[in-house]
This record gives sequence, structure tokens and C-alpha cells, in this order.
Amino acid sequence: MLRSLLHFLRLEPIRHFMALFSSSVIGQGVALLLAPVLSRLFVPDDFGLAALYLSLLSILSVISTAKYEQAIMLPRDENAAIHLFRLVLRLTILFSILLMAPLTLFRTNIATMLGNPAIAPWIVFVPLSLIIHGTFQASLFYSNRTKMFNRMAKSTLLQQGLTSSSKVLAGFLKTPFNGLIAGQIAGQFLATCFLYLHTLRQVLKQKVWTTTKDLISQAKTYSQYPRYNMLLSVTNNLSGSLPIFMFTWGFSVEVAGLYAFGYTFVFRPVSLFSQSTQQVLSQKMIEQYHQGKYIYPVLKKMVGRFFIAGIIPFIPVMIWAPELFSFVFSDAYETSGRYLQILSPWLFMVFLTSPLTFLHELFFKQKTAMIIDVIYLILRFLALYIGIRMQNEMYALALFSGVSTLMVGYKLSWFLYLAKQSKKT
Repeated sequence: MLRSLLHFLRLEPIRHFMALFSSSVIGQGVALLLAPVLSRLFVPDDFGLAALYLSLLSILSVISTAKYEQAIMLPRDENAAIHLFRLVLRLTILFSILLMAPLTLFRTNIATMLGNPAIAPWIVFVPLSLIIHGTFQASLFYSNRTKMFNRMAKSTLLQQGLTSSSKVLAGFLKTPFNGLIAGQIAGQFLATCFLYLHTLRQVLKQKVWTTTKDLISQAKTYSQYPRYNMLLSVTNNLSGSLPIFMFTWGFSVEVAGLYAFGYTFVFRPVSLFSQSTQQVLSQKMIEQYHQGKYIYPVLKKMVGRFFIAGIIPFIPVMIWAPELFSFVFSDAYETSGRYLQILSPWLFMVFLTSPLTFLHELFFKQKTAMIIDVIYLILRFLALYIGIRMQNEMYALALFSGVSTLMVGYKLSWFLYLAKQSKKT
């Protein structure tokens, strides 16, 4: 798999890919090594509370940037890219300021609506987390545009290391607050400071002055991002967070925590690999597509290599996840392993598909992607709702995993179809 990808990316991008991938592997390795420690320092309820906070944040963070950060890579003119970078920062800050008052005043009501009163004190930290996230995303995409992959790799490694160590420290200190949420905020803040300061130095060297007129001009030029990509990402994130919200509401915080623990164990390395691959692959694919090259044969071959490489680690998870979780994380988390067994087919399809998710933007198919994700969201909601009505979380997960596997498989075939049609266009 790696050999095929590296052959396609040629010599210079090989270093870029390996820098991003190795930092992801090391950072994820640290997180996985510390996971048995965290499982003994925190109870499933703590993981459920942290997952609920991050789920809420994932949805609001999309609105805060309107997904304009994805447009930073597109302009040929460097000045336009800098205007977009600053647009994302200002939108994030403005949205976070607007949220402060209502979140503070109605935090108890929001916590009750979410089904977990313990999250009420943490809701006031959401605006801060949004600013951190928006700044990180803007800096990440600008660094990707300017091929500062070593900087991106260092920020990824720093984020993973600081987040994991902060959580462990909070657990050993037995803090009266949720150390998982506090560690997440602290680690993300420090990694963002590192990436933003380096990116800002690079931006200032360009000596580009941005006026309000420039911001409005770029916002109009790339208006498809809030119109389609933002709605698509809200739908996507809501779809991914749906089990956390519905398990908290329909079953218990503990069930949500056990789900989050098992899901994160596999999804985090899958996500980091996909993100690292996509960051380099998308940049190279966009470049080759604009040069008139046919990208389908390479993409098809890479998906095949991903399948061969991914099936090897996924098979043991599908067979022995409960025993593995019970041995490594204690008997309290055996149920997480059972949940993971059910989710494995879906997560494997995510592993295959995620590196290709930039294709609908390359071919301006955001509207179609949004329609597919809305259908995806509705089907997943119905699957979970049926399981909740039956008061059987295993049945809910089985329906959820089945629907998700089929829909992600359809998206994979659609992405390959788009790449195949590129020869005609």
C-alpha cells in the first residue's frame, strides 16, 4: 500500500507523506500506549461526558468557519489565499463571541436537552474551543498550501502528545473536573499556538494587507463552501456524533462512554492515517488534474492496496476485540470490545474511503455529496431509533453499522466513478 502511494507521489512528496504519516503513527502510538492507563484512571461515564462535549464541538466548529478553510488551497493568487486565511480567523472569533452569552445563560437547559446535566459547566468553554479549532484549521490548510508538511507533522505530534499527557496528569491528580475534556482543550491549545505562530510569521512575510472588501470578495467567490460544504460537514459530523447523542439520551452516559471508548480505539488511527494521506494526496491530485492527467487508474490501484493492508489489522479486531479490551483495559471495558466488533465493517469501509473524500470538491459535486449525506444521516437516525425503542443497544449498533457500511461503500464507488469520468471532462 505505502509503496504504491509513494510511487505515485514521487520523490519530493514521499518526504511530505512520510513526515505526516510518521508523526501520526508516533502520536497515535503514544495515545494507544496511554489508553490502558486512562481506562484505569477514568470510568466510562467520564468518557461519555468527554465524547458528548467533543460531539457538540464538532458540529459548532463547522459553522464557526463556514468551511472556508478548505478554500485556502484553491486560489492561484497567493494574496487571495491569505485573505481566506484571515477570513476564517475572523469568522471563528465572531461566531464564538456571539455564542458566549446564550451558552452561558442557557447551559443548564442545553445540558438537560443533551441528556447529561454534568456537561453544563463545560458548555461555557465551547467558544474557547471553537477559536482554538478554527485557528488550527486555518493554519493547517495554509501550511498544506505552502507545502510546510514538516510543520504540520510537528503540530500533529505535539497535539497528540500534549493531549494524552494532559489527560493522564489530570487523572493522577484526581481533579474535581473532567480531566479528559481539560486535557483535550490544553493539548489542542498548545499545538494550535505552535502551528499558528509559525504560519503567521510566514503570512506576514508576504506583506499583504487585507481589507473588509477583500474578505467580502473572497467570501463571495467561494460561496459554495458555506452553501454546500458547511451543510455537508454539519450533516457529516452530526451523523458521526449521532450515537453519542442518542445513546446518552436513550440509554445512559455509561453506554455512550463505552461506545466512545471502543469507537475511538480504531477510528482515531484510521482518521489520522486518512488525514495524513489526504493532505498530500489531495494536493498532488489537484495538481495533476489541472495538468490534464487521468487520475482514475492510480486511485483504483491505491484503493486495492488500502484494502489489502487494512484487512490484516481489522480481522483480529473483528474476532477478538472483547477479549483484547478485557485484558488491556480491564473487564469494565469488555463491552466496548463487543461494540467494536459490530462497528468493524463500517470502520473498515471508512478506512478505504476517507483518503478520497476531497474528490467531490475537485469535481464540484458538493451538492450531490450533501444529498447523499442527508440520506445517510436519516438512515442512521432510524437505525438507532429502532434500537432505542427496543431498548437494545446491540441491536441499535448492528443496524447502525449495517446502514453505515452500505452507505460508505456507495460513496466509495461514487468517488471512483467521478475519477473515472474525469477522462471525459
